[in-house]
Amino acid sequence: MSTINVREKLLEVAGPVFSEKGFEKATVREICQKADVNLASVNYYFGDKEQLYLEVICLAKQMGVSRAPLPEWTETTPPEQKLEDWVKTLVRRMLGTGELSWSNHLIMREVLRPTRACEHLVQELFRPFVNIADNILLEILGEDVPDHRRMQCVFSIAAQCQFYRVSGGLVTLMLGEEEQKAHYNTEQIIEHILQFSLSAIKNLKHEYLSSEMESSSSLNQI
Repeated sequence: MSTINVREKLLEVAGPVFSEKGFEKATVREICQKADVNLASVNYYFGDKEQLYLEVICLAKQMGVSRAPLPEWTETTPPEQKLEDWVKTLVRRMLGTGELSWSNHLIMREVLRPTRACEHLVQELFRPFVNIADNILLEILGEDVPDHRRMQCVFSIAAQCQFYRVSGGLVTLMLGEEEQKAHYNTEQIIEHILQFSLSAIKNLKHEYLSSEMESSSSLNQI
């Protein structure tokens, strides 16, 4: 097996192992046995287990982005369309299934039980993606809505998406498989989250516009 193939094989095997057991419980011995390589291979190619884990996290990030990339927008793309694309992208990344689903599970595990690798995810994946949503909401809400309120909206939208990733099994238990399949497929979840969120965003904008009008009226009366 060539040097490149050994390195790739270790990454390929380590992904599902880390996803299933987490960083602490996964062992270098198990990963090397499953990859059918020498026990010293991890240290040789990656330095240590932690660096292997970080590179697996990077691979999982790349897989998620390539599986559900954001579309390219033009200057004339309405912000509501951008928000719809953003929600679709996030839900599809979170709910991805099939042979590559270990990458989704590993990233979610890292979110719920962060290690030092989570700093990389924040800087390279989460923060840039959240900033995109923040800029979209700035287009919709305008500058009169404070920055912290916009960010609260972004987190609220993301939390809805995350709920179906973390609590999908609970939804099925509460509603039953028939109800879940009929009304909670990926596209239906996306549509609900988008409609619910846009209504809340528009209500927030109305709230601040009304507050401004009241303030202006009060000043005129002085």
